[in-house]
Amino acid sequence: MKITVIEPKSYCAGVTNAINIALKAKEDYPDKNIYILGKLVHNQLVINFLNEKGIKTLYQPKKTYEELINTVPPQSILIFTAHGHDKKLEDYALCRSIRILDATCPKVKHNLDLIENELNNNHQVIYIGHKSHPETEAALSLDNNVILYDVNFGIDYNLVNDSSPLVINQTTLNIIDIKNNFEDIKSHIPNARILEEICNTTRLRQEAVISLPNDVDLIIVVGDIYSSNTKRLYEIARMAHPDTLSVMVSELHELNLSLLKEKKHIAIASGASTPLSAIEEIVDYINNKLDN
Repeated sequence: MKITVIEPKSYCAGVTNAINIALKAKEDYPDKNIYILGKLVHNQLVINFLNEKGIKTLYQPKKTYEELINTVPPQSILIFTAHGHDKKLEDYALCRSIRILDATCPKVKHNLDLIENELNNNHQVIYIGHKSHPETEAALSLDNNVILYDVNFGIDYNLVNDSSPLVINQTTLNIIDIKNNFEDIKSHIPNARILEEICNTTRLRQEAVISLPNDVDLIIVVGDIYSSNTKRLYEIARMAHPDTLSVMVSELHELNLSLLKEKKHIAIASGASTPLSAIEEIVDYINNKLDN
């Protein structure tokens, strides 16, 4: 059996940066309570690791971020996640005497800056993304003139009164699907300015999956179910290789081991927030099975 581990693998630069900010906060403020507003990155293994370090994640889907901030004691440290956030939350935290740290991915921050620049120049912005994703929510919070093009439901073009709006996107989208989104927008607004902003690491992983050879008979995508880039990687695997079995797991114990039987070439891809240990555990297991 052959095993191909797709590169890039494990953490992207933005995830590494966010984790380092959290760990540095614990080092710099050992006597302070340290909290993260939402999931720092979308991987439960990472969240568990940070919790073991005494860095607590504030995440309750039925509560607003304001409500979660209200649970943070004054003088604590509050870290904003890698996905971006509504800037009003910073003011809210500061008013409660909470010190804030921003772990927003530099790529996401760059995109938010581009949007603000367009707004300042009196342009509307069409933002392609998943409505409930925090990166999309951060973009939409900037202004009512940032109009959502929902990946699943499209857009109400009646909301667009700009003949040349900027079109920008969530950084973790599917590189195949987004082409269709762009074509749809262009068919309605010919002078729309398309700025494709999928993260390069996301792109490289998706392109590597698309380029897998035909002899691959099992694709294992390793990452969290809440990770957008991991789910898009799984989608790409199924779209590009419809006759090849593709599965998505967060770690070894979720893998149906019977799927490994009689496989000749297994490819392993990983999301940008997947710990290297989760990938290596699967690779080591398969290699040990081969030796026995």
